[in-house]
Amino acid sequence: MAGYGHGSVTGIDERTLGRIDLLLFDADYSAAADAVDDSWRIAVLAAAPRARTDRERVRAHAVHAANARRDPAVGRVRDASIWHRLCLALALVLAVVAAGLVLPSRAVGAAGGFGLQQEMLPAGAAAVVALSILWWLEPLRAAGALWGSRLPAVLHLTCAALWLIAAAVAVLVRWPEIDAQQPLPVTTGLVLLVAAATLALFLWHRAARADRSGRQSGMARLTGDLVDPRDGVAVFFALDEWWRVAGPAALAREGARVRRVRVEVLARLRLAGVITGIDEQFAALDPPPTRWRERRR
Repeated sequence: MAGYGHGSVTGIDERTLGRIDLLLFDADYSAAADAVDDSWRIAVLAAAPRARTDRERVRAHAVHAANARRDPAVGRVRDASIWHRLCLALALVLAVVAAGLVLPSRAVGAAGGFGLQQEMLPAGAAAVVALSILWWLEPLRAAGALWGSRLPAVLHLTCAALWLIAAAVAVLVRWPEIDAQQPLPVTTGLVLLVAAATLALFLWHRAARADRSGRQSGMARLTGDLVDPRDGVAVFFALDEWWRVAGPAALAREGARVRRVRVEVLARLRLAGVITGIDEQFAALDPPPTRWRERRR
């Protein structure tokens, strides 16, 4: 989709604008009419963050129930939590630290500074831990549950490139720093670093293939963790039932805010070229939908 990052037209807060942008980022409208029809749903989810949480809970419960009927052994649904995202942040920090320990800096050789003899093994260990976390999180990333389509597979390629560069620097530039009498810590760290980089390349290849399959799209994430894709009908039915109550309830509870947010949604769709100015003007006059339901495509 085209970019949606524009200023507010109604003076609404930045956090709400950010939620609108994230929701629209994952959308893929085939026609202007689809975008206009979906604008009320986007407005409710952006205006009321709790609605997004409740909707995800209903979706996860429906997927869990469907999977349990097919195969009780795999009827467990994995959804990203703040813990998973903290682990992702930790992995990225460790990936940078692993490379930073080896790459030359002004501290090398300075008084109190460490040399490759002391840094290589921690660097290799940090890379392995970072890769282990990324590997563990990959199913969530590939399904788009970790951070949506804003977390592409190139993340793994970047880590592999950093570690390979660091390994090359260690061998070609800093190898004279090692103690020839105690080479084991350095060689072990180097092997760990290169092994982590190699496996990160393999993970990138697998992740890129998952991204090309489209599993990170907003629609695919709704049913992407089903054991049997045919159960998607049941998931959408459960979401429709939730929307039947949640949509009117949101308008009754904070209708003015939802309508204001919808103005922002329409403005962003127009600025992104999804709808025209005339579409926006006519859509602004539309009444709320009489039938609230989850978007199918």
